[in-house]
Amino acid sequence: MTGTGGGTAGGDGPAGAGGTTGGDGPLGALRLGGEASVTFRRRYPTDAADLWAAVTTPERLARWLGPVHGDLAPGGTYELRMGADEPGSDQNATGVVRSCDPPRSFAVEWCFPGERPSEVEVRVEPDGAGAVLVLVHTRLEDAQAVGYGAGWHTSLDQLADHLAGAAVRDWDARFAALLPAYRALAPR
Repeated sequence: MTGTGGGTAGGDGPAGAGGTTGGDGPLGALRLGGEASVTFRRRYPTDAADLWAAVTTPERLARWLGPVHGDLAPGGTYELRMGADEPGSDQNATGVVRSCDPPRSFAVEWCFPGERPSEVEVRVEPDGAGAVLVLVHTRLEDAQAVGYGAGWHTSLDQLADHLAGAAVRDWDARFAALLPAYRALAPR
């Protein structure tokens, strides 16, 4: 997801770049120190209804993020299969749908193998002839925020590909290209 602003890494505020990387969306904003988070704000050239469908419809999610299974209503559980489409894989995120306010926002508990549970909130906002996606991933450790910065950035680039009707770029190659930029945001 795309960054929201500058600042410095540390407990006081977000770290992020307002510029772009490799011609794609700007870096996400990291908040490090204590309860870390990553925030993206990215504008897409589609309307809010189409963007909402792309981030909530299982068939569309499978095209750019991965197959999602489960009960996607508030209180329901889900499994997002980002690697092979196999239940229980170590590449799957699971959790509980905390809230859903179509076509504006949803929030989920995010449980990834080997990590403590965190939270992901997504909002879709109309913006003239386009729409803005805001993604906030909270309750992270600092190192997780750096990795999720590059990971969500990669996934949001894939969402852009999907919305444009283009081939969705390779996740591993894009993540490897972005990770150094996110590592540079973290204090040494």
